[in-house]
Amino acid sequence: MKHWQYNAVDSSAADSAPHRRVSRLGSWRWGLGIGLVQVVKLLGSGFAIALFPSTIRPTHAADTITFSLGATIERSISVDSLEIFVNEGRITEEIAAYVPYIEKVDPNALESARTLLSQRADLDVVTVSQFAYTPQGEYLLDEIGKVFRTGARLPGGKGLRGAAILSAADDETGLTILNVIKRFPTPVLRVDLRQGLNIANQTSESFKQSQAALSLVEQLSLQTAIDDFPGGTSAAQLNQLVTQPGPFQISRLSLRVKASTAPVDIYLPRSPTGFFSDAIASDFPNSVTNDSGFLFLNPFPTNPGLSFRAAPNDAIARIPEGLPTVVISHGFGNERKTYRYLAEFLAARGFAVISVEHPGSSAEQFNALVSGRTGQVVPDDEFIKRPELISQVLDELSAMAADDKIFAQIDFNNVGIVGQSFGGYTALAVAGAPVNLASLRANCPPEFSVNISVLLQCQAAVLPFPVDSLDFYDPRIRAVIAINPVTSLIFAEESLAQIDVPVLMMAGSGDTVAPALSEQVRPFTWLTTPEKYLLVMDGGTHFSTIGVTGEETFQLPPEIFGPVPEVAQGYTQVMSLAFLNAYLKGDQRYAPILSSRFTTLLSEPEMPLSIVSTLDAEQLSMQLKLAAEDALPAIEAMEQALDEIVAQELDER
Repeated sequence: MKHWQYNAVDSSAADSAPHRRVSRLGSWRWGLGIGLVQVVKLLGSGFAIALFPSTIRPTHAADTITFSLGATIERSISVDSLEIFVNEGRITEEIAAYVPYIEKVDPNALESARTLLSQRADLDVVTVSQFAYTPQGEYLLDEIGKVFRTGARLPGGKGLRGAAILSAADDETGLTILNVIKRFPTPVLRVDLRQGLNIANQTSESFKQSQAALSLVEQLSLQTAIDDFPGGTSAAQLNQLVTQPGPFQISRLSLRVKASTAPVDIYLPRSPTGFFSDAIASDFPNSVTNDSGFLFLNPFPTNPGLSFRAAPNDAIARIPEGLPTVVISHGFGNERKTYRYLAEFLAARGFAVISVEHPGSSAEQFNALVSGRTGQVVPDDEFIKRPELISQVLDELSAMAADDKIFAQIDFNNVGIVGQSFGGYTALAVAGAPVNLASLRANCPPEFSVNISVLLQCQAAVLPFPVDSLDFYDPRIRAVIAINPVTSLIFAEESLAQIDVPVLMMAGSGDTVAPALSEQVRPFTWLTTPEKYLLVMDGGTHFSTIGVTGEETFQLPPEIFGPVPEVAQGYTQVMSLAFLNAYLKGDQRYAPILSSRFTTLLSEPEMPLSIVSTLDAEQLSMQLKLAAEDALPAIEAMEQALDEIVAQELDER
């Protein structure tokens, strides 16, 4: 195998082919560790996220942190001692009393706590404030307030609002947990240890179970990796299928769909010859060229008000006939260019790719949220508009095909869809999984969970429909690729069981937004379609496959993207190509690529791959039960530490 180089496709010419070397599958533990670190950061910076703005400076500031074990047993330390520990690493006498109990639970806990308390969150005042106005922010605020209370034992969420806004407004020290504690508006910040322990226990059990589930997938993948490729196919032959350059150059067209005015980019394969200048006079008499050299075409007699924009000298002639269609649906806070690297890769290999922008959950919507122009993460009806938009785009483009030489070459009845995160929901919905309103209403609002995606899913529970489900099935969808999809509550088991087309579900072991176990691994067992695959990127995060457009107004730090996103994006290109060729074009030469034998060869050490086509629900359930039992010693150690503090307190009395 050759070493892969992951390069975006040049739209002016056939792309440079990637190459890959053989490597063995690595350990899932590393990826899980990354996910654990990220979750700790998220939970710890919950102060920073779930806050309302306050224009009123607190008249008091916390000078004491009181750890409460019920109504009568309490221990306190001064905020000054905590600050000395964080800034200098020195343990004062009042903190030293707790060290034996802390180290008994986790020898590294003190250093981890020091790092967490001092870590600055790069969030401005407006961003912090705006998120807190959303239902998701209120939920987080309520949950945090159960642990961190006022001196009078009232929920402390409202007290944290002003503390956080004051911290975020401090340019020198910024938003840290220590600064939030210092600015808490009552003299005493009371920490309910029992409530905190409950959350810690849930978190510990959740990660143990995630660990076990991902380990099971890896084991099953390795068990089948020893099998030979079918029909005498060699690894070299398969490698050539995915490394050879795409035979087509690419034309990119941009238009707006009349039904919603949503922008859409269309990537079309074409031969190297035949340019606009050869065809404008005869085929596009209404076309005009503006001063910048861009062509604005009006080739649709039935839609005279519609136009699309194309780069100068882009080809429109000699487009292959009968092109299968691929629709790409981005996740929340992204836009249609997010997966341009994938769209160009597929178009260069003979697919017509339609990249849709969802206005209600796009980058512009995110920017509106953090800038104060909206108070919603997404509109409630975005769960309806997203799958509807996919069908509307296909309807409109299909209608244009009757009058247009470009779209007449495209098969709009043979469609694959690729969706990431919220787009994964969208893809599964149009593939035949009804939105399960009954499940949402029964499970929302959720209990405390490390699964952040349920906060988004539960927003759909308020949809005012007197029915138990909403169906967005589009029979033109023939294959689905769902990357980090949100699924657990919005669909439920009976929904995903209704999908009867091939499905490739992709997950990352370090995904802390839509955790692999709850949102991909367990839902994968609900699928009943015979052609299904679960691909796990060990160390992949929720953001690993998201391309950088260069136009982002909000930059995620590298640790959020996770390790080697270029590798994850290369995997996405290769596995999508194989899956779509096999199930849209019927080219069975690509089917062996969707095997553990090939993914083992494809894997890089920095991000190993596992793939399974079957996963027994009972076997998974047993693994999760054993994992929960495995988490008990750590949980019991924490409870014992608290009991010992209680006993010592009673003895001293």
